[in-house]
Amino acid sequence: MSTTEKTISFRALTEKIDSLDSLAAAQDRPRSYLINEAITNYIELHAYQDALVRKGLAEMRKGRVVSHEEVVKRLKRAGRARP
Repeated sequence: MSTTEKTISFRALTEKIDSLDSLAAAQDRPRSYLINEAITNYIELHAYQDALVRKGLAEMRKGRVVSHEEVVKRLKRAGRARP
């Protein structure tokens, strides 16, 4: 992994920056550390979700799908359907 860094700037509500600064102070970390952690978490979460969507689309293309009606029927049989 590259250790090259770039500087970026963005706008955020004052309240968000104040909250971020409070968290950073409580954790004895710089603001940039928390921002980098948040970006890492965001990227990982969305990469995971994207992989699940791609897997689902591949399954759909293979014809491995279950209709909504069938899902509801199975849930009712299992006693897990919403009233």
